Amino acid sequence: MDVRVELADCTDKAGLLRRFAEAFRFPDWFGHNWDALADCLTDLSWLPAPAYRVVLCNPSTLRTTHPDVLATTFDILADTTRCWAEAGIAFSVEVMEDDAPSASARPPHDATR
Repeated sequence: MDVRVELADCTDKAGLLRRFAEAFRFPDWFGHNWDALADCLTDLSWLPAPAYRVVLCNPSTLRTTHPDVLATTFDILADTTRCWAEAGIAFSVEVMEDDAPSASARPPHDATR
């Protein structure tokens, strides 16, 4: 299953968490914090699929305004990838700038496995 998280004009943590919640259709109990993001991404019982591919689109504004937020997001996605791999389910991440893959914008190596 492809899940596109559009980050164009996203400038802060709250906006990023809101966009993840919308893209993944997080349940009402989502707490809009890092722990809740990790919990939801490693559960996804409401969105079952044999594999997941997350496409982070246009994160350049967030990279400029809050690079720490993007770095934490990539850390969580890397942990999520490992968690799903242990369950035998592929979970991959791709970063796209202006709707085209950008090698320089890709998440850390662990997050793409």
